[in-house]
Amino acid sequence: MFKKNIIILVCLLTVALTACKHHVKFDRTDWDYGDGLAFPYRDGMVNDLLQNQKLKGLRYQEVIHLLHRPQLSSKTEMIYDVDEATVPGKSRYVKQLILSLKDSVVTDAKIYEHTDKKK
Repeated sequence: MFKKNIIILVCLLTVALTACKHHVKFDRTDWDYGDGLAFPYRDGMVNDLLQNQKLKGLRYQEVIHLLHRPQLSSKTEMIYDVDEATVPGKSRYVKQLILSLKDSVVTDAKIYEHTDKKK
């Protein structure tokens, strides 16, 4: 009986820990925290950012005030790196927040994810 309870407890803990992804409330300072190549808090915040911050309709300067400078930008897009997994010399997984712009106003916000296929 004791072994059965331990096994059930271990299974429940394993499921709980693997099923839960760490989600945190968006924080402007933590969003910008990183070394310029990796931003450890962004992946946990991006869902809250998209659900609870009004991004559509923001002007370029308002986005800069909220999210700081993007890693890439053009007249039509602002791209923020969210997560990346690499093997030496090559990206294997990329996750980015892409804000589409028209006349310097955000018209769309979406997540882009790409995983390289193994050869």
